Amino acid sequence: MKCSTTSLFLLAPLLISAVALGQPVLPPSAGVELSRAALIEQALTRSYALANNQAEQTKVKIEQQSLRNQYLPEVTFNPTFTHLDRDISITIPRLPYQPLPKEMYSGPYDLSQVIQRRNIGRATVSANMLLFSGTKIPTLNKALTAKGKAILAMADKERMAVIRDVAQAYDQLALVAKSEHVLTEADARLLAQTTFINRAVKEGLATPYDRSKVELAAQDLRAKHVELAGKRQLALARLTQLTGLPAGQLANIYPELTPLIADTLATDVDNRPEIRSLTFTEQAASYKQKATLAGYLPQAYAFGKNELRRQDLSAIEPFWYVGVGIRWTLFDKLAARSERRTAQQDVLMVQNSLNQTRELLTLNLAKARTEMATANQLLVVAQQRTTLARRALDIASKQYEQGLIRITERLEAESDFQKAELDYLQAIVNQRTTAIVQREATGDLVVADVQ
Repeated sequence: MKCSTTSLFLLAPLLISAVALGQPVLPPSAGVELSRAALIEQALTRSYALANNQAEQTKVKIEQQSLRNQYLPEVTFNPTFTHLDRDISITIPRLPYQPLPKEMYSGPYDLSQVIQRRNIGRATVSANMLLFSGTKIPTLNKALTAKGKAILAMADKERMAVIRDVAQAYDQLALVAKSEHVLTEADARLLAQTTFINRAVKEGLATPYDRSKVELAAQDLRAKHVELAGKRQLALARLTQLTGLPAGQLANIYPELTPLIADTLATDVDNRPEIRSLTFTEQAASYKQKATLAGYLPQAYAFGKNELRRQDLSAIEPFWYVGVGIRWTLFDKLAARSERRTAQQDVLMVQNSLNQTRELLTLNLAKARTEMATANQLLVVAQQRTTLARRALDIASKQYEQGLIRITERLEAESDFQKAELDYLQAIVNQRTTAIVQREATGDLVVADVQ
């Protein structure tokens, strides 16, 4: 009866984990696995940062189109109505003599004629079109093109951040799955140990104190199971937040956990998105500086006007006219000079930012390479410790069965082996994390690097 009760007590952590996750206890190979690449692609599709970057690129295209629209004609329709206080008329006074014979003209020589009624209605259409902007528009268009490339380069930074976040969450899920497998094997060994010590207590070969030690070890395993269940829920919540997939669809993932191959070839940061983005930003600032020269050059334009409704005095004006003109500002109160000097400072600021960013990223790469080397060494040490701990556990198990050591020493060997295995799994995760960070530090992180 004691053996059955203890067995049920030891299996309770597995049952608790299964109920908490809403899934049966399955071996790592039994889950319907979604690959890292599939989840990363899903996260990239859902990324708000990438969506905002795309919106920024669209805004640049709109600005370029707006700039090209400056060459389109500006057409104005101008209807007007004017009411005067009185009619406009002209009066010719009587002449002191009669210029024409009466046979030809016998009318009055004092003439009064209304030439404009007090109500005047007019309608005109006028157009103006820029022909030459003094190189300002083409230069600003080049600046916007460089700005678009800078924004596009920063999309790679957001993309690498998504890859890193999903890979880390996925690795955390793999760590939990592998740790659960380690604890499950420990449960099985402890269950066998419980059966052995119950029999030994009945035969007087062990004391109740020894059995209490085994039960205490079972409690420790139960606490570890509960802790892993919480970590699994957090990893699933993180993946749900990144990918938008429901937790129920992700709950059956039991991924593998293997070290990544370190990248030892890349030694510079020229491919980093920040470097490429600031390089294009510097080009954009240079083009803006050149665009300020347009303030010293003339502008050419075409114009035209057409009279749609002609009434009275409006008949004096032509029906329509077209022409070309040149507008050259000879003195603009030093506005162009101030704009040029401001643009020069913008170029200088971008160059300073580029130099500073390059130095910081170079330092970050050195740090990442150092951490990568350290993680690789610690992984080898952790693997060796696991081998030694396994060997010590086998020896302790045989010695305890032969009565050469006490149960406390046997449980210490079990605890050391569990810790060594869990530390080895954590060392793999740390090595994968540093490898991903190093790839990101050189700007070369892609989906294939985290498989």
